[in-house]
Amino acid sequence: MGKLEIHNLKFRALHGHADFEREAGNDFSVDAIFETGLSNAGKSDNLAFALDYSKACQSISEVINGESVKLIETLLFRIGESLMETFPEVVRLEVRLRKHKPPMPVTPDYVEISEVWQR
Repeated sequence: MGKLEIHNLKFRALHGHADFEREAGNDFSVDAIFETGLSNAGKSDNLAFALDYSKACQSISEVINGESVKLIETLLFRIGESLMETFPEVVRLEVRLRKHKPPMPVTPDYVEISEVWQR
């Protein structure tokens, strides 16, 4: 079993609990760590046997740029579910979602949540 990791995909999107967040938007970034077999792709040098990370980035983008949600937990769940549905060969998936400069009295660089999906 191997890992394919996508780090720091960056988005500007309309998610958040406050109305102004869903109107003006905020910056988000995503990491996705896939555990899957890599040997067939490695032996064959054939994309048909590889996890298509371009397709993974597209799937994440569709969720982030899709329906506005209030909670980053909802967004994280939708990203993970979409990736697991898109890639049935994935045994384990970890997704990390960061919301940059959340509206708080003391503003951190970001808040981050993560979840793991397993088959």
